[in-house]
Amino acid sequence: MNAPSLAPAAIESPNPAETGGPIAGFARLVALLTLGLGVLGLVPGITSNYSEMGFYDSGANLFGLFRTSVVVASAQILFGVTILTFSGSARQAHKTVVWVALTYLCAGLGGAGLMVNAVRDDLPVNAASNWLHLALFAVILGGAVAARRKHVEQLGVY
Repeated sequence: MNAPSLAPAAIESPNPAETGGPIAGFARLVALLTLGLGVLGLVPGITSNYSEMGFYDSGANLFGLFRTSVVVASAQILFGVTILTFSGSARQAHKTVVWVALTYLCAGLGGAGLMVNAVRDDLPVNAASNWLHLALFAVILGGAVAARRKHVEQLGVY
């Protein structure tokens, strides 16, 4: 009995179902983005007013524009690590990215509410940060939907 022969292309390219396909690829991209933002938020020079960096309340600004703190930078790093942890399977990667996008929505809307209604300024919010969170929500959620659609077109299953 002869063993089936595999074409060289089948040997060289990994099975998209095993690597998570387009969804996992997009999730890894989002993970790198959030990890990068978190790490940059802790780097003096990239973060202006670094000496004013606090755990919650902070006068530090990432790129001189987006208010940041130790908690905000740590949350970004945690998002990235979480996404990387769950990016092996398409379903888990998609769910994780959607939850992170929804968290950004809450951060943007919550930050806007804090700017209007806060009695105390304990969390680092400003208009630029709120708009960034809302933009990240839209881009990440839109990308997750597009990646899922592409995944289904390529593999036929989700």
